[in-house]
Amino acid sequence: MKLQLIKPKTAKPSLNISGKIALFLLIVFIGYFLRGIKIPEQFIFITDTLPEGPFSFQLQNRVILMLFLITVFFIAGKKYKDLFSVSPLKKKGTYIWIIGVMSLVILLMHQPLSFHLLPLQFGEYIQFFMIICIIVPIEEELFYRGLLLLIPYRKLQYVMLIISSLLFALIHSAGFSTLLLGLALGVLALRFRNLWVPILAHSLWNVFSMFF
Repeated sequence: MKLQLIKPKTAKPSLNISGKIALFLLIVFIGYFLRGIKIPEQFIFITDTLPEGPFSFQLQNRVILMLFLITVFFIAGKKYKDLFSVSPLKKKGTYIWIIGVMSLVILLMHQPLSFHLLPLQFGEYIQFFMIICIIVPIEEELFYRGLLLLIPYRKLQYVMLIISSLLFALIHSAGFSTLLLGLALGVLALRFRNLWVPILAHSLWNVFSMFF
């Protein structure tokens, strides 16, 4: 009769989970640090010529954070490659979802719409367009819908949907409408498990907000 030795259970998986949580929190902390740090003027190389006041984008902070997040996803490798697949953008149903969700946000805002032009020169319009339609959507979606929503465990996705949307609203002046927008973008991210979809929706929303 052979004796079978019972191997003692190790705490390796729990330590692994703890390590992942610690690493996740560290990346989030670094992200907020890069986004909010005040860079001395002598180290500012990326800026815009837009009028001061409402057009304050902290452009270099956004670019640095965007590059940091791209690096994080690149290091993560194949595990999250599907988040950057362009396949959803090739389907008509994706655009129906985007239009439907964004229209619902407009209805829930209960605000009258009126067309207006910003007091900007043509060159400033080009800058403004590139910032709010390219840089801002990519940077914010990588952080709020990517890092804070799609990266954590799926069991927490609805909790993280609320948390990420609240944090998204806190960095914008229009609190309630931005909360609705954050929830809408989060729903799109969860529906397609993809970041290009909320990036596109965010970009279209910013174009809409430029004139209405």
